[in-house]
Order: sequence, then structure tokens, then C-alpha cells
Amino acid sequence: MNKFDNTSHNITDEQRAHLKESFPEAFTEQGIDFDRLKTLLGEVIETGPERYSFTWPGKTEAIRAAQATSMGTLAPDKASSVDWDTTENLYLEGDNLEILKLLQKSYTGKVKMIYIDPPYNTGKDFVYPDKYGEGLKTYLEYTGQIDGEGKKLTTNTETDGRYHSKWLNMMYPRLMLARNLLKDDGVIFVSIDDHEVHNLRKIMDEVFSAENYLNDFCWVNNLKGRQISGFGAAKTHEYILCYAKSAPASSLFEGNIAQLKSLMPSTYKGFDYEVESDEGGEFVIKNELHNTNSAFNEETRPSLVFNIHYHPETRELRITDVDSKETFPGYIKIEPKKNNNGVHKYHAWRWSRGKVIKDQAGLKFVAKDDGCRIYTKVRDHETTSIKDLLTDISTTSGTKELLKLFDGKKLFDFPKPVDLLKVLVSQTRFDDVILDFFSGSATTAHAVMAINAEDGENRRFILSQLQEPTPEDSEARKAGYTNIAEIGNERIRRAGTKIRTEYAEKIVKREAPLDTGFKTYRLTPSTFNVWDVKSEDDIQQKLVESTSLIKGGAKEEDVLTELILKSGYGLTEKVEQITMGGKKLFSVAGGQLIISLESGLTLDHVRQIAEKKPAQFVAREHGFASDDVLTNTAQIMKDKGIDFRVL
Repeated sequence: MNKFDNTSHNITDEQRAHLKESFPEAFTEQGIDFDRLKTLLGEVIETGPERYSFTWPGKTEAIRAAQATSMGTLAPDKASSVDWDTTENLYLEGDNLEILKLLQKSYTGKVKMIYIDPPYNTGKDFVYPDKYGEGLKTYLEYTGQIDGEGKKLTTNTETDGRYHSKWLNMMYPRLMLARNLLKDDGVIFVSIDDHEVHNLRKIMDEVFSAENYLNDFCWVNNLKGRQISGFGAAKTHEYILCYAKSAPASSLFEGNIAQLKSLMPSTYKGFDYEVESDEGGEFVIKNELHNTNSAFNEETRPSLVFNIHYHPETRELRITDVDSKETFPGYIKIEPKKNNNGVHKYHAWRWSRGKVIKDQAGLKFVAKDDGCRIYTKVRDHETTSIKDLLTDISTTSGTKELLKLFDGKKLFDFPKPVDLLKVLVSQTRFDDVILDFFSGSATTAHAVMAINAEDGENRRFILSQLQEPTPEDSEARKAGYTNIAEIGNERIRRAGTKIRTEYAEKIVKREAPLDTGFKTYRLTPSTFNVWDVKSEDDIQQKLVESTSLIKGGAKEEDVLTELILKSGYGLTEKVEQITMGGKKLFSVAGGQLIISLESGLTLDHVRQIAEKKPAQFVAREHGFASDDVLTNTAQIMKDKGIDFRVL
């Protein structure tokens, strides 16, 4: 029988397991034999005295912060939620480092897209608690949930000797944990400005691998320009770095042309194509068959340089070598385009000889004054590749959107515009999960709900926001919002109402209901007793507490949530209360997990539970009628292949 693991996912154990799977020969009874591992890796190992590396003060501690398990949990707050029983969206309040750890067991490999807008490190923004490595304790003291000396949140001025290091120490462990949550074909977008873009690129190269770098999007957000430092040209743009979990597997970056044109007309102004049709359906013509790159020519691609002969009446084709003098009555001879680079004669075609003949239906021959031109037909004419230039979306539009939602009250500085997030989110599909763990004013949630209303999809969001206090003299505090998480929570609520009104006609035609709800959870200490002895006086009390894993006075709902989360199930899984022989049980995810917090379980109860064939069964160690029943339960569950854990 196994004890229930009340910690978050152990990253170090998982990494060690992956290493052992690949190099079992390097493991001994004492641990890892690094000399043997080096031998197995052969020439891959760098042994020289100098090597390229990117390091800074505190990097090792930052890595350890990601590896340390969390003893916290996420407690449900139904009063701050909308459509609790039906929604698939999550709003998580608390320190995102701890929250990312708590999500590891349940959401690893399930997130399609991550977008974050972290602090820009301008010398004024919140960077991190001074003792951020202490994790949950630091967060609880900062938010006033426990007594303590309090943790001041620094403003990281450029005169600080570790100006960049502090920012990197805050970002690095969060990115490490975030990568685990992405699906194999998932991507992450990170908004940033000039202050840290160079360092962000380096740590992203480390965490995600340089091979998985996809794009550096340029967001032109202020054409008037900003002379921030007083030196150099006025700044008109910011950056959004994009990396994939695995670049070859990434499947984003196709957008709807009509939508992109409406959001960014300047970037997509050349996408007005006449829609035609033939026996194969609708198509548009965009590009000619010849390759516009002069590097593809008769020398570099000789097999792609040839003559095409086309009969306009019968539409038959014939192919000859480019130097052939052969002609065919009634056929128009179309030579490759002349190359003007002064070195080569021709541009190569984009299609091979065989493909031209086989896929002729995909070509359109158009008579021109200077001869006949060949165009390729584009059947999927409603989509196009996203460009890495984001225009026509200004910073001020985000401010105006929030002002309108909150009746003219300015509650948040520089919120990201909804249209910016819609461009990124629109590339996801169906029920993809979008994560934002620096959610701020909750623009990401607003964008997900809006884009779902527009295209009929059912994307889901997970947002996380620190309960960072609003300034005492701020308009937000005067309006009753004591922290930023409260603003984000209310923004989602108001945005959902607004979207239901604006898209009412589309919503009634949807196959599935539009989800504008969200479940709110707050980061709190674990509902389980934790062995944390600071002095001899604590030992006796801890021994008494250790007889039950669950803390006295813990709410049943909170205990249940922690058990579900740390058993590897999501926070939106359906939970059904069932009764069996007078005992109350909880069935999670259609019976995959059964939980009992009852006392006096008998073998009859156990056999009935086993007959339901759950994947997991969790119960209190002292919840059985006798030790014999507990022992027999372990054997019954083992025989049925059920993972049985006790609290």
C-alpha cells in the first residue's frame, strides 16, 4: 500500500528517470556515474577549458527554485467564479511559480499555447520577492495570510549591481516549469521590450533550445514614437518572442485572411484576390509557377528548368528541354523566366516536370501581351501564413478597452490590447488550452472568449495572477480593488457579459454553448500536515498531527480539490458525489478516480468500489473498520490493477 504524495510534481525525479531510460548503464546503487555517462556520450562532451555559456549571479538558485516541490494547494472560491458547474476556464490567484509547480501533475503536455507579458524590468515594476526561493512562505507573508516580517517587493533600478540578474532569476524557473506544460506541438509567446529582449532570447534558447526558436514578432504599437531614454531614435515597437516545444511539430501560424485584414489592414493590404472556380472548386491565383529566387536556376536546379508547351483549346501539355528547338502545332511554348542576375539564364520552375503533368489541374494558363503566364491555383484561399509584423494595434487601444469596461475608471496601466491577443489566439483551434501566468488585467481571457464567439470554437484559458496590492492612492484602490487579481477577475466577468451581448446572433447558432465562465482558485497552504520541525518543542505536536495526513479543521471541499489536483486530474474535471452502503464517496473524471474521506469502510464497501474499476482509489488510512480490512483492501486493489493510496 502506498502513501498519498501530497507534494507537487518532482521535476528532478522526472529528469533522472528520463536520463536512466536513455543511459541505464550510467546508474549505480550510489547514484549517477558521471564518468561513465561522459564515456557513453562520447564526442558530445565539451572538455576544453573555455566554452560558450550564459550565466549570472543566482542562476543555480533559480534552477533549484524550479526543482523544489510545492507544499501548497489551490482552494476553490465559488463566490468569485462564474458558471462553476459548467465552465472549463480557470482563474488562479497567487504566486505563479508555486502555481506552475502545482499544475505539473495535471497539465503537463496539455497546453497548446502560452502567452505571457512579464514585468519589463524598467526600474519601476514588481520583479520578485527578495527571498523568492522560500516559495509558498514568502508568498503567504507578502499577501498577509500568515504573520511574519513581510517580504518587500523590490523595484529593480538600473543602479542596482544585479539589475539584470534579478530579472533573470525571476524568469528562469518559471520558463522551465512552463515548458513542461506545453503539448509537443505547442508554442509560447513572450512580450518584451528593449530592456531585456537580449537576455530573454538567451534564456529561451537554453530552456526551449535554440533549435525551437520560431519568430521574433515586431509589434508596432506606437507610430508616434516614444523617446524614453533621451538618446537614439524614437521607439515605435516592442517584441514578442516565440518558441516551440518542438519546432518540427508546431502546427500554428496560419490565420484567417478576412480576420487578419480586419485586425491589421496595413500588413495584409495585398490580400484582395478574386475568387474563381473550376471543376475542383473555388480557388484564387497568387503566384506564378516560376521561382522568384534567382538562386534557383539552371545550374543549381537543372531538373527544374525546362520548356512547357500548352494547347489552349485541348489544354494538353508537353515538356521539352530548355535548349530544345522542337515545336508542336497549336501549342504555345512557355520558357522559364529569364534571369537578370547577369550570371544565369533562367529562373527555375517551382514544380518538377512530373508534377506539372500530373497536377495540371492546379495550374492556370493566362494569355498576356508578352506571351502566356502560368499561375498556381490556391484552393485554401481563406487562410494565409501569419506574418511576423504586427501593425494597426496600438498600446492606447488596450487602455481604452479597459476604460470602457470599467465605466471610465483607469484601474490598470498599459493593458495589452484584445486585438493583439486575438491575432495569436486565433491560430489555436477546437478545445485548445491557452495559458497566461502573468495575466495582469486578463486581456488573454477576454481575447479567448471573443475569438470563440467569432469562429465557434471552444478554446479554454488558464490564467494566473499574483495578488499584488494596488497602490493606496490609486484609482483602483478607490474603486474598491485591493489587488490586481481582483481587477482581472472582474474584467473577465464584465468581458463575458459584453461578448454575450455583442455576439448574440452568432452565439444562438453555435453547436456548443459559449463558455464565458471561469472557476477561481486561490493559492493556500496544503490541507495536509507537513513535517516541518524547527525546534524540539515542535516534535511532540508534529507527532500527534502525523497520525492523520489531513489537517484538523480543513474544509472537505479544499481537501477534495487538493487530492484531485495532486492525483493528476484537472481542476475542471467533473466531480460526482455518490453513496455506497451509506458511505459518501466522490467520483472524479467519470469514475477514473474515487475518493473516500469516510470512516468505517468495510470489505463490502471495498469490493463495491473495486467493481467500478477506477484507475485510482484514495482513502484515509484510519478510515477502515480495522487493520485487517485495510490490508485486504490493498490486496484487492492490487489484484484489480487499481492504484490504491492512503492519507
